[in-house]
Amino acid sequence: MQVHKQGLAGLQDDAQFDLVVIGAGGAGLSAAVYAAIEGAKVLVVEHTEFVGGTTAWSAGTTWVPGTHHSAKVNPADTLAEAEKYLNHAVGEQAPVALRKAFLKHGAQAVAHIETRSSMQYRPYPKHPDYISDLPGSTLSGRALEPMPFDGRLLGDLFPLLRPPIPEFTVLGGMMVDRTDINHLLAMTKSWASLKHSVGIVWRHLRDRLTHARGTRLVMGNALVGRLLHSLQQHDHATLALNTSVDALERDASGRVVAVRLSSVTGNARVLAKKGVVLASGGFNRDPALRAQKLPGIPAEWCPAAPG
Repeated sequence: MQVHKQGLAGLQDDAQFDLVVIGAGGAGLSAAVYAAIEGAKVLVVEHTEFVGGTTAWSAGTTWVPGTHHSAKVNPADTLAEAEKYLNHAVGEQAPVALRKAFLKHGAQAVAHIETRSSMQYRPYPKHPDYISDLPGSTLSGRALEPMPFDGRLLGDLFPLLRPPIPEFTVLGGMMVDRTDINHLLAMTKSWASLKHSVGIVWRHLRDRLTHARGTRLVMGNALVGRLLHSLQQHDHATLALNTSVDALERDASGRVVAVRLSSVTGNARVLAKKGVVLASGGFNRDPALRAQKLPGIPAEWCPAAPG
């Protein structure tokens, strides 16, 4: 993968890509990885100096019913029940056909990316659906967590990963998830918990000799780290950081065929032969939309990552 850390320096004007992805959070990186797996030439454009977006700050849960992981913790669950839940949770906020496509292909997508990339998930024994009082909700099986990831595998790209929020770390940058917390709390009562706790603390102490923070990644940082590592394996992928999108160009049929970009190192126009994916986040930090939708709520309360 080619990486342009300082914007568009080295990216030729009118360069051609099969797919241009706007945003390097979990959604954008996932789209880029799936395309790269199929041999597409991909450009990922990121507004900030970090990869990961809000996903890197989050718990990194991926909600997909009916996967091979689901059966390990909730074999009685069905896609019909998941569809009932989605219909009540989403209602008319999105097309029914979109939900049906998601349910039909979600399990296949999870299996495909786990087979063809560094992405690996696990089910958690107890992880309720987000709105648990709706019909069709369940206590486990649909929410998948990323497996912990060794950030050292990213090499020089590790500093590009957006650091986690302090609330997800202890001891000056050691990430911990629910499994780790349970072991840390039980380390004086269980040999297994003591072994686990000593292992992650010792790993963190060694990390701090060579890194600004721990390299054992969990939750959203693990998800983004795994996606970035996957994209890193493809020579036909390019990442441009510190880069903004100025305009989308359309042809006579209305199809987006080019993207105009800008950065401190200059401007560029890139061609998108097969499509453009907009994965740049919601309106969380847009001043005008916040004033309209969330009047009086300080922007500092926003859980979305800057940028």
